[in-house]
Amino acid sequence: MNPNDPLAQLRDIHLPAAVSAWPLAPGWWMLILLAIASLSYLAWHVLQRNRVKLYRRQALEKVQQLELTQPDNTVANVFEVLKQTANISYAGQSVSSQNINDFVDFLKRSCPQPVFQDLPQDLSTILYGKQSASNNPSKITGQVINSAKVWITEHVANDTPGAKA
Repeated sequence: MNPNDPLAQLRDIHLPAAVSAWPLAPGWWMLILLAIASLSYLAWHVLQRNRVKLYRRQALEKVQQLELTQPDNTVANVFEVLKQTANISYAGQSVSSQNINDFVDFLKRSCPQPVFQDLPQDLSTILYGKQSASNNPSKITGQVINSAKVWITEHVANDTPGAKA
């Protein structure tokens, strides 16, 4: 080696140590916390919405069960389910204590879809009277069940069971 040769004194380039991914920078911690908070809120919102709509699912299940079993008083049982649903959905308004014609008018007003059209005027006789050939409810049972399903799924309510609508 020549002591006068300055190039002989050079060394190879040494790279610095690799940058570690851990510990995370404060910005990443804030992003992780924001993501956790957002997912928690979303999960809470979905659970609340699911709980609020529970009465609708239970009422639909009861009506579908009545449709399958077809007891003699199906129409009366469907209106019983509708009154229970209205009590939950419109708590404090006592809509289920109205006479049957007023209750049907309420059902029509509270649903944006046309429901319970062409029902006979003597509906209380069909519901609560003795069954005979002249007032056989089997003619309107299908219509009442279909209208009940539409009303249960589409009625406009506060959607907070137990709260005033």
